[in-house]
Amino acid sequence: MLLKKGKKSLMKFWKNKKIIWLFLIIIVGGFLRFYNLNWDEGSFFHPDERNIANAVVRISFFNQLNPHFFAYGSFPFYLYRLTGDLLVWITKNNSWTTAWPEINLIGRWFSALFSTASIFLIYLTVKKFWQNYLLAIISAFFLAFSPTFIQMAHFAITESLLVFWLLILLLLSLELEKNPTWKNYLKIGIIGGLALATKISAVSFLIIPFTAHFFWYFKKLKIYGRYFFSLLISFLTFSFFSPYVFLDKEKFWESMNYENGVVLGKIAVPYTLQFEKTIPYLFQIKNFFWQIGPVAILGILGIIFLLILGFKKRNKKIIVFLIFPIIYFIYVGTWHTKFIRYMLPILPFIVIAGAWLLLEFRKKQKVFGNLFLIIFLGINFFWSLAFFKIYLSESTRIIASRWIYKNLPQQSKILTEHWDDGLPISLTPNFPQKYRIESLTIYEPDNLTKLNYYAEKLATADYLIINSRRLYGTLMFLPEKYPLTSRYYQLLFRGNLGYQKIAEFTSYPKLLFWEINDDSSEETFQVYDHPKVIIFQNRLQYSKEQLKAILNYD
Repeated sequence: MLLKKGKKSLMKFWKNKKIIWLFLIIIVGGFLRFYNLNWDEGSFFHPDERNIANAVVRISFFNQLNPHFFAYGSFPFYLYRLTGDLLVWITKNNSWTTAWPEINLIGRWFSALFSTASIFLIYLTVKKFWQNYLLAIISAFFLAFSPTFIQMAHFAITESLLVFWLLILLLLSLELEKNPTWKNYLKIGIIGGLALATKISAVSFLIIPFTAHFFWYFKKLKIYGRYFFSLLISFLTFSFFSPYVFLDKEKFWESMNYENGVVLGKIAVPYTLQFEKTIPYLFQIKNFFWQIGPVAILGILGIIFLLILGFKKRNKKIIVFLIFPIIYFIYVGTWHTKFIRYMLPILPFIVIAGAWLLLEFRKKQKVFGNLFLIIFLGINFFWSLAFFKIYLSESTRIIASRWIYKNLPQQSKILTEHWDDGLPISLTPNFPQKYRIESLTIYEPDNLTKLNYYAEKLATADYLIINSRRLYGTLMFLPEKYPLTSRYYQLLFRGNLGYQKIAEFTSYPKLLFWEINDDSSEETFQVYDHPKVIIFQNRLQYSKEQLKAILNYD
Protein backbone atom coordinates (compact mmCIF):
# COMPACT_ATOMS: atom_id res chain seq x y z
CA MET A 1 0.00 0.00 0.00
CA LEU A 2 2.76 2.42 0.96
CA LEU A 3 4.68 1.42 -2.16
CA LYS A 4 1.71 2.26 -4.39
CA LYS A 5 1.19 5.61 -2.66
CA GLY A 6 4.88 6.38 -2.98
CA LYS A 7 4.79 5.53 -6.69
CA LYS A 8 1.77 7.80 -7.25
CA SER A 9 3.43 10.63 -5.31
CA LEU A 10 6.61 10.24 -7.37
CA MET A 11 4.64 10.30 -10.65
CA LYS A 12 2.72 13.37 -9.49
CA PHE A 13 5.98 15.10 -8.54
CA TRP A 14 7.55 14.29 -11.92
CA LYS A 15 4.47 15.57 -13.73
CA ASN A 16 4.58 18.81 -11.75
CA LYS A 17 8.33 19.03 -12.34
CA LYS A 18 7.74 18.93 -16.10
CA ILE A 19 5.29 21.81 -15.84
CA ILE A 20 7.71 23.78 -13.64
CA TRP A 21 10.57 23.43 -16.17
CA LEU A 22 8.33 24.63 -19.01
CA PHE A 23 7.01 27.47 -16.87
CA LEU A 24 10.55 28.61 -16.01
CA ILE A 25 11.65 28.54 -19.64
CA ILE A 26 8.64 30.61 -20.69
CA ILE A 27 9.07 33.09 -17.82
CA VAL A 28 12.80 33.64 -18.44
CA GLY A 29 12.37 33.67 -22.22
CA GLY A 30 9.52 36.14 -21.84
CA PHE A 31 11.61 38.36 -19.57
CA LEU A 32 14.36 38.52 -22.21
CA ARG A 33 11.75 39.56 -24.76
CA PHE A 34 9.82 42.11 -22.72
CA TYR A 35 12.73 43.75 -20.96
CA ASN A 36 13.51 47.33 -22.07
CA LEU A 37 11.17 47.50 -25.07
CA ASN A 38 11.89 51.23 -25.15
CA TRP A 39 15.61 50.54 -25.64
CA ASP A 40 15.92 53.37 -28.21
CA GLU A 41 14.07 55.90 -26.01
CA GLY A 42 11.52 56.61 -28.72
CA SER A 43 14.00 57.17 -31.55
CA PHE A 44 12.65 54.38 -33.86
CA PHE A 45 15.84 53.48 -35.75
CA HIS A 46 14.19 50.64 -37.72
CA PRO A 47 12.75 51.96 -41.03
CA ASP A 48 9.95 49.37 -41.04
CA GLU A 49 8.88 50.55 -37.59
CA ARG A 50 8.59 54.07 -38.97
CA ASN A 51 6.50 52.87 -41.92
CA ILE A 52 4.22 50.80 -39.69
CA ALA A 53 3.75 53.62 -37.18
CA ASN A 54 2.92 56.00 -40.01
CA ALA A 55 0.34 53.55 -41.36
CA VAL A 56 -1.25 53.24 -37.90
CA VAL A 57 -1.51 57.03 -37.60
CA ARG A 58 -3.47 57.15 -40.88
CA ILE A 59 -6.13 54.73 -39.60
CA SER A 60 -9.25 55.91 -37.81
CA PHE A 61 -12.01 53.46 -36.87
CA PHE A 62 -14.29 53.41 -38.76
CA ASN A 63 -13.87 56.48 -40.91
CA GLN A 64 -10.53 55.72 -42.57
CA LEU A 65 -9.19 52.16 -42.68
CA ASN A 66 -6.82 52.38 -45.65
CA PRO A 67 -3.22 52.21 -44.31
CA HIS A 68 -1.80 53.26 -47.72
CA PHE A 69 1.10 50.89 -47.02
CA PHE A 70 1.17 47.33 -48.35
CA ALA A 71 4.61 45.91 -47.61
CA TYR A 72 2.80 44.28 -44.68
CA GLY A 73 -0.79 43.17 -44.25
CA SER A 74 -3.30 45.38 -42.47
CA PHE A 75 -3.98 43.11 -39.49
CA PRO A 76 -1.02 44.40 -37.39
CA PHE A 77 -1.99 48.01 -38.19
CA TYR A 78 -5.57 47.46 -37.04
CA LEU A 79 -4.39 45.59 -33.95
CA TYR A 80 -1.97 48.36 -32.96
CA ARG A 81 -4.55 51.09 -33.68
CA LEU A 82 -7.31 49.35 -31.75
CA THR A 83 -4.96 48.91 -28.79
CA GLY A 84 -3.92 52.56 -29.09
CA ASP A 85 -7.56 53.70 -29.07
CA LEU A 86 -8.15 51.62 -25.95
CA LEU A 87 -5.12 53.16 -24.23
CA VAL A 88 -6.27 56.65 -25.21
CA TRP A 89 -9.65 55.91 -23.63
CA ILE A 90 -7.98 54.65 -20.45
CA THR A 91 -5.18 57.22 -20.10
CA LYS A 92 -6.75 60.24 -21.90
CA ASN A 93 -3.41 60.54 -23.72
CA ASN A 94 -3.84 60.92 -27.50
CA SER A 95 -0.18 60.18 -28.23
CA TRP A 96 -0.92 56.43 -28.23
CA THR A 97 -2.48 56.88 -31.69
CA THR A 98 -0.59 59.92 -32.99
CA ALA A 99 3.05 59.61 -31.85
CA TRP A 100 5.40 57.10 -33.47
CA PRO A 101 7.32 56.25 -30.25
CA GLU A 102 4.13 55.25 -28.42
CA ILE A 103 2.81 53.28 -31.40
CA ASN A 104 6.14 51.47 -31.62
CA LEU A 105 5.88 50.54 -27.96
CA ILE A 106 2.47 48.98 -28.62
CA GLY A 107 3.87 47.03 -31.57
CA ARG A 108 6.91 45.89 -29.61
CA TRP A 109 4.70 44.73 -26.75
CA PHE A 110 2.74 42.54 -29.16
CA SER A 111 5.98 41.27 -30.75
CA ALA A 112 7.24 40.24 -27.32
CA LEU A 113 3.88 38.68 -26.44
CA PHE A 114 3.62 36.56 -29.59
CA SER A 115 7.28 35.59 -29.38
CA THR A 116 6.81 34.43 -25.79
CA ALA A 117 3.65 32.50 -26.74
CA SER A 118 5.65 30.76 -29.49
CA ILE A 119 7.83 29.13 -26.80
CA PHE A 120 4.73 27.36 -25.49
CA LEU A 121 3.52 26.59 -29.02
CA ILE A 122 6.74 24.88 -30.07
CA TYR A 123 6.52 22.77 -26.93
CA LEU A 124 2.94 21.71 -27.77
CA THR A 125 3.83 21.01 -31.41
CA VAL A 126 6.82 18.78 -30.64
CA LYS A 127 4.95 17.02 -27.84
CA LYS A 128 2.14 16.18 -30.25
CA PHE A 129 4.44 15.18 -33.09
CA TRP A 130 6.91 12.96 -31.20
CA GLN A 131 5.10 12.28 -27.91
CA ASN A 132 8.41 13.08 -26.23
CA TYR A 133 8.48 15.48 -23.30
CA LEU A 134 12.28 15.89 -23.25
CA LEU A 135 12.43 16.71 -26.95
CA ALA A 136 9.61 19.21 -26.53
CA ILE A 137 11.25 20.94 -23.57
CA ILE A 138 14.66 21.14 -25.28
CA SER A 139 13.06 22.59 -28.43
CA ALA A 140 11.27 25.19 -26.31
CA PHE A 141 14.58 25.96 -24.57
CA PHE A 142 16.42 26.51 -27.86
CA LEU A 143 13.67 28.79 -29.16
CA ALA A 144 13.42 30.72 -25.89
CA PHE A 145 17.16 31.42 -25.81
CA SER A 146 17.87 32.20 -29.46
CA PRO A 147 19.17 35.77 -30.00
CA THR A 148 17.18 36.37 -33.17
CA PHE A 149 13.82 35.76 -31.48
CA ILE A 150 14.82 38.01 -28.57
CA GLN A 151 15.87 40.70 -31.03
CA MET A 152 12.72 40.51 -33.19
CA ALA A 153 10.62 40.81 -30.03
CA HIS A 154 12.19 44.25 -29.51
CA PHE A 155 10.88 45.58 -32.85
CA ALA A 156 7.32 46.47 -33.83
CA ILE A 157 7.53 44.41 -37.02
CA THR A 158 5.64 41.28 -38.04
CA GLU A 159 8.21 38.49 -37.78
CA SER A 160 7.26 37.38 -34.24
CA LEU A 161 3.59 37.30 -35.19
CA LEU A 162 4.32 35.31 -38.36
CA VAL A 163 6.21 32.63 -36.41
CA PHE A 164 3.28 32.46 -33.98
CA TRP A 165 0.78 31.83 -36.83
CA LEU A 166 3.14 29.34 -38.46
CA LEU A 167 3.46 27.19 -35.34
CA ILE A 168 -0.32 27.17 -34.81
CA LEU A 169 -0.79 26.17 -38.45
CA LEU A 170 1.73 23.34 -38.06
CA LEU A 171 0.02 22.12 -34.87
CA LEU A 172 -3.43 22.16 -36.48
CA SER A 173 -2.15 20.44 -39.63
CA LEU A 174 -0.66 17.61 -37.57
CA GLU A 175 -4.04 17.29 -35.86
CA LEU A 176 -5.62 16.44 -39.24
CA GLU A 177 -4.02 12.98 -39.23
CA LYS A 178 -6.49 11.74 -36.60
CA ASN A 179 -9.14 14.46 -36.58
CA PRO A 180 -10.01 15.71 -40.09
CA THR A 181 -13.08 17.48 -38.75
CA TRP A 182 -14.81 20.53 -40.20
CA LYS A 183 -13.86 22.35 -37.01
CA ASN A 184 -10.13 21.72 -37.51
CA TYR A 185 -10.31 22.79 -41.16
CA LEU A 186 -12.14 25.93 -40.02
CA LYS A 187 -9.34 26.70 -37.55
CA ILE A 188 -6.72 26.17 -40.26
CA GLY A 189 -8.63 28.53 -42.54
CA ILE A 190 -8.84 31.28 -39.93
CA ILE A 191 -5.16 31.02 -38.91
CA GLY A 192 -4.06 30.89 -42.56
CA GLY A 193 -6.11 34.01 -43.29
CA LEU A 194 -4.67 35.86 -40.29
CA ALA A 195 -1.14 34.94 -41.39
CA LEU A 196 -1.84 36.30 -44.88
CA ALA A 197 -3.36 39.45 -43.37
CA THR A 198 -0.15 39.88 -41.38
CA LYS A 199 2.12 39.59 -44.42
CA ILE A 200 1.23 38.36 -47.90
CA SER A 201 4.40 36.25 -48.10
CA ALA A 202 2.77 33.96 -45.50
CA VAL A 203 1.01 32.31 -48.44
CA SER A 204 3.97 29.93 -48.31
CA PHE A 205 2.72 28.70 -44.90
CA LEU A 206 -0.26 27.08 -46.65
CA ILE A 207 2.14 24.43 -47.96
CA ILE A 208 1.82 22.72 -44.57
CA PRO A 209 -1.97 22.08 -44.46
CA PHE A 210 -1.94 21.32 -48.21
CA THR A 211 0.68 18.58 -47.72
CA ALA A 212 -1.04 17.23 -44.59
CA HIS A 213 -4.41 16.95 -46.34
CA PHE A 214 -3.22 15.33 -49.55
CA PHE A 215 -0.77 12.96 -47.84
CA TRP A 216 -3.42 11.59 -45.51
CA TYR A 217 -6.62 11.93 -47.54
CA PHE A 218 -5.55 11.84 -51.18
CA LYS A 219 -8.05 9.08 -52.05
CA LYS A 220 -10.86 10.23 -49.74
CA LEU A 221 -12.75 12.55 -52.05
CA LYS A 222 -15.47 13.20 -49.48
CA ILE A 223 -13.00 15.13 -47.33
CA TYR A 224 -11.85 17.39 -50.19
CA GLY A 225 -14.75 19.71 -49.51
CA ARG A 226 -13.34 20.42 -46.06
CA TYR A 227 -9.97 21.40 -47.51
CA PHE A 228 -11.51 23.80 -50.03
CA PHE A 229 -13.71 25.10 -47.22
CA SER A 230 -10.54 25.97 -45.27
CA LEU A 231 -9.17 27.80 -48.33
CA LEU A 232 -12.39 29.78 -48.59
CA ILE A 233 -12.21 30.69 -44.89
CA SER A 234 -8.58 31.79 -45.35
CA PHE A 235 -9.60 34.04 -48.23
CA LEU A 236 -12.52 35.53 -46.32
CA THR A 237 -10.42 36.10 -43.17
CA PHE A 238 -7.67 37.69 -45.22
CA SER A 239 -10.20 39.90 -47.03
CA PHE A 240 -11.79 41.01 -43.76
CA PHE A 241 -8.49 42.07 -42.18
CA SER A 242 -6.82 43.39 -45.37
CA PRO A 243 -9.74 44.77 -47.40
CA TYR A 244 -7.72 47.46 -49.17
CA VAL A 245 -5.76 44.82 -51.03
CA PHE A 246 -8.90 44.79 -53.19
CA LEU A 247 -10.29 48.29 -52.57
CA ASP A 248 -6.95 49.93 -53.39
CA LYS A 249 -5.63 47.22 -55.67
CA GLU A 250 -3.54 49.52 -57.89
CA LYS A 251 -1.51 50.73 -54.91
CA PHE A 252 -1.29 47.15 -53.59
CA TRP A 253 0.08 45.75 -56.85
CA GLU A 254 2.44 48.68 -57.21
CA SER A 255 3.82 47.87 -53.76
CA MET A 256 4.02 44.12 -54.49
CA ASN A 257 5.85 44.70 -57.78
CA TYR A 258 8.32 46.98 -56.05
CA GLU A 259 8.94 44.60 -53.13
CA ASN A 260 9.29 41.65 -55.50
CA GLY A 261 11.72 43.60 -57.70
CA VAL A 262 13.89 44.52 -54.71
CA VAL A 263 13.89 40.97 -53.34
CA LEU A 264 14.88 39.43 -56.67
CA GLY A 265 17.44 42.12 -57.47
CA LYS A 266 15.52 43.45 -60.46
CA ILE A 267 15.20 46.87 -58.85
CA ALA A 268 18.50 48.29 -57.61
CA VAL A 269 18.29 50.07 -54.26
CA PRO A 270 21.17 51.20 -52.03
CA TYR A 271 20.21 49.13 -49.00
CA THR A 272 20.65 45.82 -50.84
CA LEU A 273 24.16 46.47 -52.15
CA GLN A 274 25.51 44.44 -49.22
CA PHE A 275 24.31 41.31 -51.02
CA GLU A 276 26.27 41.94 -54.26
CA LYS A 277 28.96 39.32 -53.62
CA THR A 278 27.07 36.92 -51.36
CA ILE A 279 26.67 33.23 -52.18
CA PRO A 280 23.08 31.93 -52.07
CA TYR A 281 22.36 29.45 -49.27
CA LEU A 282 25.85 29.72 -47.76
CA PHE A 283 25.21 33.32 -46.74
CA GLN A 284 21.99 32.36 -44.98
CA ILE A 285 23.56 29.34 -43.29
CA LYS A 286 26.42 31.49 -41.99
CA ASN A 287 23.91 33.87 -40.44
CA PHE A 288 22.02 31.01 -38.80
CA PHE A 289 24.92 30.93 -36.34
CA TRP A 290 24.34 34.57 -35.41
CA GLN A 291 20.61 33.94 -35.09
CA ILE A 292 20.47 30.72 -33.07
CA GLY A 293 24.07 29.79 -32.29
CA PRO A 294 25.86 26.44 -32.85
CA VAL A 295 22.56 24.55 -32.68
CA ALA A 296 22.22 25.68 -36.31
CA ILE A 297 24.62 23.03 -37.59
CA LEU A 298 22.83 20.36 -35.53
CA GLY A 299 19.52 21.52 -36.94
CA ILE A 300 20.70 21.35 -40.55
CA LEU A 301 22.10 17.86 -40.02
CA GLY A 302 18.93 16.91 -38.16
CA ILE A 303 16.74 17.98 -41.07
CA ILE A 304 18.87 15.92 -43.48
CA PHE A 305 18.65 12.80 -41.28
CA LEU A 306 14.94 13.29 -40.69
CA LEU A 307 14.36 13.62 -44.43
CA ILE A 308 16.23 10.37 -45.09
CA LEU A 309 14.28 8.68 -42.28
CA GLY A 310 10.99 10.00 -43.62
CA PHE A 311 11.53 8.61 -47.12
CA LYS A 312 13.09 5.39 -45.88
CA LYS A 313 10.19 4.56 -43.56
CA ARG A 314 7.59 6.38 -45.69
CA ASN A 315 6.66 8.40 -42.65
CA LYS A 316 4.14 10.94 -43.91
CA LYS A 317 4.18 12.89 -40.66
CA ILE A 318 7.90 13.62 -41.00
CA ILE A 319 7.37 14.82 -44.58
CA VAL A 320 4.52 17.08 -43.42
CA PHE A 321 6.89 18.49 -40.81
CA LEU A 322 9.78 19.03 -43.25
CA ILE A 323 8.03 20.11 -46.44
CA PHE A 324 7.73 23.80 -45.55
CA PRO A 325 11.27 24.52 -44.28
CA ILE A 326 12.86 22.67 -47.21
CA ILE A 327 10.79 24.34 -49.94
CA TYR A 328 11.03 27.72 -48.22
CA PHE A 329 14.82 27.53 -47.85
CA ILE A 330 15.33 26.34 -51.43
CA TYR A 331 13.20 29.17 -52.81
CA VAL A 332 14.03 32.08 -50.50
CA GLY A 333 17.71 31.11 -50.51
CA THR A 334 17.90 32.14 -54.19
CA TRP A 335 16.75 35.70 -53.53
CA HIS A 336 19.20 38.49 -54.17
CA THR A 337 18.08 40.28 -51.01
CA LYS A 338 18.97 38.19 -47.98
CA PHE A 339 17.86 40.10 -44.92
CA ILE A 340 18.34 37.95 -41.86
CA ARG A 341 14.67 38.16 -40.90
CA TYR A 342 13.59 36.41 -44.11
CA MET A 343 14.77 33.08 -42.70
CA LEU A 344 13.03 33.44 -39.35
CA PRO A 345 10.04 31.19 -40.31
CA ILE A 346 12.25 28.11 -40.75
CA LEU A 347 14.29 28.56 -37.57
CA PRO A 348 11.73 26.79 -35.32
CA PHE A 349 12.08 23.72 -37.56
CA ILE A 350 15.87 23.93 -37.36
CA VAL A 351 15.92 24.11 -33.55
CA ILE A 352 13.48 21.18 -33.34
CA ALA A 353 15.62 19.10 -35.72
CA GLY A 354 18.73 20.03 -33.73
CA ALA A 355 17.11 18.93 -30.48
CA TRP A 356 15.97 15.68 -32.12
CA LEU A 357 19.50 14.91 -33.37
CA LEU A 358 20.97 15.56 -29.91
CA LEU A 359 18.56 13.11 -28.31
CA GLU A 360 19.10 10.50 -31.04
CA PHE A 361 22.84 10.67 -30.38
CA ARG A 362 22.13 10.45 -26.65
CA LYS A 363 20.25 7.18 -27.20
CA LYS A 364 23.31 5.61 -28.80
CA GLN A 365 26.00 7.24 -26.66
CA LYS A 366 24.61 7.91 -23.20
CA VAL A 367 27.69 9.52 -21.64
CA PHE A 368 28.83 11.60 -24.62
CA GLY A 369 25.21 12.29 -25.53
CA ASN A 370 24.53 13.84 -22.14
CA LEU A 371 27.77 15.80 -22.38
CA PHE A 372 26.88 17.20 -25.82
CA LEU A 373 23.37 18.03 -24.63
CA ILE A 374 24.70 20.01 -21.67
CA ILE A 375 27.26 21.78 -23.87
CA PHE A 376 24.73 22.86 -26.50
CA LEU A 377 22.14 23.91 -23.94
CA GLY A 378 24.82 25.92 -22.14
CA ILE A 379 26.16 27.59 -25.27
CA ASN A 380 22.65 28.45 -26.45
CA PHE A 381 21.74 29.93 -23.07
CA PHE A 382 24.94 31.96 -22.64
CA TRP A 383 24.87 33.20 -26.25
CA SER A 384 21.37 34.56 -25.65
CA LEU A 385 22.50 36.27 -22.43
CA ALA A 386 25.50 37.77 -24.24
CA PHE A 387 23.21 39.15 -26.92
CA PHE A 388 20.68 40.36 -24.35
CA LYS A 389 23.44 42.53 -22.88
CA ILE A 390 22.80 45.11 -25.62
CA TYR A 391 19.39 45.84 -24.06
CA LEU A 392 20.89 46.32 -20.61
CA SER A 393 22.49 49.61 -21.60
CA GLU A 394 21.64 52.62 -23.74
CA SER A 395 21.80 52.38 -27.51
CA THR A 396 25.18 53.36 -28.91
CA ARG A 397 23.50 56.12 -30.95
CA ILE A 398 22.08 57.64 -27.77
CA ILE A 399 25.39 57.34 -25.89
CA ALA A 400 27.21 58.90 -28.87
CA SER A 401 24.67 61.75 -29.03
CA ARG A 402 25.19 62.56 -25.35
CA TRP A 403 28.95 62.56 -25.92
CA ILE A 404 28.58 64.85 -28.96
CA TYR A 405 26.49 67.43 -27.09
CA LYS A 406 29.00 67.40 -24.27
CA ASN A 407 32.24 67.51 -26.26
CA LEU A 408 31.69 69.11 -29.68
CA PRO A 409 31.54 72.93 -29.87
CA GLN A 410 28.23 74.50 -30.83
CA GLN A 411 27.79 75.53 -34.47
CA SER A 412 30.37 72.95 -35.57
CA LYS A 413 29.77 71.65 -39.08
CA ILE A 414 29.10 67.90 -38.90
CA LEU A 415 28.96 65.52 -41.86
CA THR A 416 26.70 62.48 -41.61
CA GLU A 417 25.80 59.82 -44.17
CA HIS A 418 22.56 59.59 -46.12
CA TRP A 419 20.49 56.39 -46.02
CA ASP A 420 21.36 56.18 -42.35
CA ASP A 421 20.12 57.86 -39.18
CA GLY A 422 21.98 61.12 -38.68
CA LEU A 423 23.62 61.98 -35.39
CA PRO A 424 23.29 63.53 -32.95
CA ILE A 425 19.66 62.68 -32.28
CA SER A 426 17.33 64.94 -30.29
CA LEU A 427 17.39 63.69 -26.72
CA THR A 428 14.15 65.39 -25.69
CA PRO A 429 11.12 66.74 -27.59
CA ASN A 430 11.84 70.12 -29.22
CA PHE A 431 15.53 69.69 -28.42
CA PRO A 432 17.40 72.70 -29.91
CA GLN A 433 19.81 71.78 -32.70
CA LYS A 434 23.25 73.13 -31.87
CA TYR A 435 25.14 72.09 -34.98
CA ARG A 436 25.26 72.64 -38.72
CA ILE A 437 24.60 69.16 -40.04
CA GLU A 438 25.00 68.11 -43.67
CA SER A 439 24.49 64.68 -45.21
CA LEU A 440 27.03 63.07 -47.54
CA THR A 441 25.23 61.44 -50.49
CA ILE A 442 27.65 58.54 -50.72
CA TYR A 443 25.56 56.11 -52.79
CA GLU A 444 25.66 58.38 -55.86
CA PRO A 445 27.76 57.03 -58.80
CA ASP A 446 31.51 57.58 -58.60
CA ASN A 447 32.75 60.15 -61.12
CA LEU A 448 34.68 63.43 -61.34
CA THR A 449 31.71 65.37 -59.98
CA LYS A 450 31.64 63.17 -56.91
CA LEU A 451 35.40 63.62 -56.43
CA ASN A 452 34.88 67.39 -56.29
CA TYR A 453 31.89 66.87 -54.02
CA TYR A 454 33.86 64.77 -51.51
CA ALA A 455 36.78 67.20 -51.52
CA GLU A 456 34.58 70.26 -50.99
CA LYS A 457 32.50 68.70 -48.20
CA LEU A 458 35.48 67.26 -46.34
CA ALA A 459 37.48 70.50 -46.62
CA THR A 460 34.76 72.61 -45.02
CA ALA A 461 33.55 70.30 -42.23
CA ASP A 462 34.71 70.10 -38.63
CA TYR A 463 33.55 66.56 -37.84
CA LEU A 464 32.42 63.42 -39.64
CA ILE A 465 30.10 60.92 -37.95
CA ILE A 466 29.53 57.36 -39.12
CA ASN A 467 26.71 55.89 -37.07
CA SER A 468 26.77 52.31 -38.41
CA ARG A 469 28.64 50.07 -40.83
CA ARG A 470 25.72 50.21 -43.28
CA LEU A 471 27.65 52.15 -45.92
CA TYR A 472 31.34 51.53 -45.34
CA GLY A 473 30.77 47.85 -44.53
CA THR A 474 29.51 47.39 -48.08
CA LEU A 475 30.95 50.07 -50.37
CA MET A 476 34.53 49.66 -49.20
CA PHE A 477 34.41 46.12 -50.60
CA LEU A 478 32.86 47.05 -53.96
CA PRO A 479 35.82 48.76 -55.71
CA GLU A 480 34.52 47.67 -59.14
CA LYS A 481 31.29 49.63 -58.65
CA TYR A 482 32.53 52.30 -56.24
CA PRO A 483 36.30 52.81 -56.84
CA LEU A 484 36.33 56.36 -55.46
CA THR A 485 34.14 55.62 -52.45
CA SER A 486 36.05 52.45 -51.64
CA ARG A 487 39.27 54.47 -51.66
CA TYR A 488 37.63 57.25 -49.62
CA TYR A 489 36.76 54.86 -46.79
CA GLN A 490 40.16 53.19 -46.82
CA LEU A 491 41.93 56.55 -46.62
CA LEU A 492 39.52 57.81 -43.96
CA PHE A 493 40.14 54.86 -41.66
CA ARG A 494 43.91 55.13 -42.20
CA GLY A 495 43.81 58.82 -41.22
CA ASN A 496 45.06 60.02 -44.61
CA LEU A 497 42.25 62.53 -45.21
CA GLY A 498 43.20 64.71 -42.26
CA TYR A 499 40.38 63.31 -40.15
CA GLN A 500 41.31 61.56 -36.91
CA LYS A 501 39.06 59.18 -34.99
CA ILE A 502 38.30 60.79 -31.63
CA ALA A 503 35.54 58.50 -30.34
CA GLU A 504 34.05 55.08 -30.99
CA PHE A 505 30.98 53.53 -29.39
CA THR A 506 30.18 49.84 -29.59
CA SER A 507 27.78 47.45 -27.88
CA TYR A 508 28.75 43.95 -28.94
CA PRO A 509 27.12 40.90 -27.38
CA LYS A 510 29.07 40.30 -24.19
CA LEU A 511 28.95 38.05 -21.13
CA LEU A 512 31.47 38.77 -18.40
CA PHE A 513 34.84 38.82 -20.23
CA TRP A 514 33.50 37.08 -23.35
CA GLU A 515 32.73 39.61 -26.11
CA ILE A 516 31.49 38.61 -29.57
CA ASN A 517 32.29 40.92 -32.47
CA ASP A 518 29.31 40.54 -34.82
CA ASP A 519 30.56 42.90 -37.56
CA SER A 520 30.52 39.97 -40.00
CA SER A 521 26.79 39.31 -39.52
CA GLU A 522 24.18 40.49 -42.01
CA GLU A 523 24.04 44.21 -41.33
CA THR A 524 20.42 44.37 -40.11
CA PHE A 525 21.40 42.05 -37.26
CA GLN A 526 23.50 44.91 -35.91
CA VAL A 527 22.76 48.34 -37.35
CA TYR A 528 19.33 48.95 -35.82
CA ASP A 529 19.87 48.19 -32.14
CA HIS A 530 23.64 48.03 -31.54
CA PRO A 531 25.62 49.73 -34.33
CA LYS A 532 29.22 50.83 -34.11
CA VAL A 533 29.36 54.65 -34.08
CA ILE A 534 32.60 56.37 -35.08
CA ILE A 535 33.33 60.10 -34.77
CA PHE A 536 36.16 61.77 -36.71
CA GLN A 537 37.57 65.27 -36.25
CA ASN A 538 39.07 67.31 -39.09
CA ARG A 539 42.42 67.87 -37.42
CA LEU A 540 44.70 68.70 -40.39
CA GLN A 541 42.19 70.90 -42.26
CA TYR A 542 43.28 69.88 -45.77
CA SER A 543 42.17 72.16 -48.59
CA LYS A 544 39.82 71.06 -51.35
CA GLU A 545 42.70 70.75 -53.81
CA GLN A 546 44.78 68.70 -51.39
CA LEU A 547 41.87 66.32 -50.77
CA LYS A 548 41.23 65.96 -54.52
CA ALA A 549 44.85 64.96 -55.02
CA ILE A 550 44.68 62.41 -52.18
CA LEU A 551 41.34 60.94 -53.29
CA ASN A 552 42.13 60.80 -57.01
CA TYR A 553 42.09 57.11 -57.98
CA ASP A 554 43.16 57.42 -61.64
